[in-house]
Amino acid sequence: MENAYPEISIVIVGYKSKKYLDDCLKSIQHQTFYSLQKVEVIYINNGFIDGSIALIQRNYRWVSSVRNMKSVGMSAVLNQGIKYSSGKYILVISPDVILASDYLDKAYKKMERESQTAAIMGKVYNYDFNQSGRTEYFDTIGIFSVVDRQVLSARGVKDEGQFEDQEQIFSVRNICCMYRRTALEDVKIDDEYFDENLIMYWEDIDLCWRLNLFGWKIFFFPGLVSYRCMDSMKASNLEEARKEERHAFLINDRLMLIKNEFFLTMVRDFRLLLLKFLIKENFFLDRWVAGFFQYLSKIPSTYKKRREIMKRRRVSRLEMRRWFIRKKNSRYEYYKSKNLYIYAQLPTIY
Repeated sequence: MENAYPEISIVIVGYKSKKYLDDCLKSIQHQTFYSLQKVEVIYINNGFIDGSIALIQRNYRWVSSVRNMKSVGMSAVLNQGIKYSSGKYILVISPDVILASDYLDKAYKKMERESQTAAIMGKVYNYDFNQSGRTEYFDTIGIFSVVDRQVLSARGVKDEGQFEDQEQIFSVRNICCMYRRTALEDVKIDDEYFDENLIMYWEDIDLCWRLNLFGWKIFFFPGLVSYRCMDSMKASNLEEARKEERHAFLINDRLMLIKNEFFLTMVRDFRLLLLKFLIKENFFLDRWVAGFFQYLSKIPSTYKKRREIMKRRRVSRLEMRRWFIRKKNSRYEYYKSKNLYIYAQLPTIY
């Protein structure tokens, strides 16, 4: 008797994403692993009428589509997608991502071999739909963090063969990554996989921080290749996107520390954290001041989640220290992001 449930559930969250969907869904349909019995695809339109649901109902009836009547935070809509899904593994991808044809096959075999692996991701290259196709530059290969909790993801770094080894990493990115359902269930807090206090950005890093605290492993697997459209990096919206990210980061960064970090570790790194918060990030930026009361309102529920996490964690403070590398470490130079303006001059997609 065949398994009644699919092996892999793919969750795609769309917002103004119709122009990317054909390429994304065709790359899924052409997977060497793909069949209706093995793979289910769930597309959630997050509150923006752009014709994407009609496109799916017309051309991709094998995709389950959901329309939210209003936009909710990324964490909430991802939780929604995971709860709708039934696969053993959950692939979270952006609608502007194209998968290499063997992506699902390799990811599935990797997860089947290593039962303590909670999440994996591979190389996500930037992709120019209009001209050159695949570029030599990474969008991400996963996340490392520095002692001041600066995030390193190799964004904009040129591929020169420096990332060819499988490696345990601190966090995957929800741009394109696969999670193990049993791991998500293990670390769920208040019926949330992703913390819905983190409305947008860093919800993936927060989840992986928790997975590490609970003793799960997260890997970069170079054999997994995908491509992401560079349209979001155009000059017209690059600055505004950065402002929105900065506003969210200033709030979410602090909430993550409250929730996941050890007190003695924060004391040890206090000087570096203070330097980052007050000077590097400019504590008095308008966007931080504007979000300050939003941040304060989330502290009580964040402390409640912290108590649950620290009660259930399986990893010591000293074991977690290894994830926060110093700038003298060679990984810092490998993983730090480069200037994104090299993409901004390319024409808009389609």
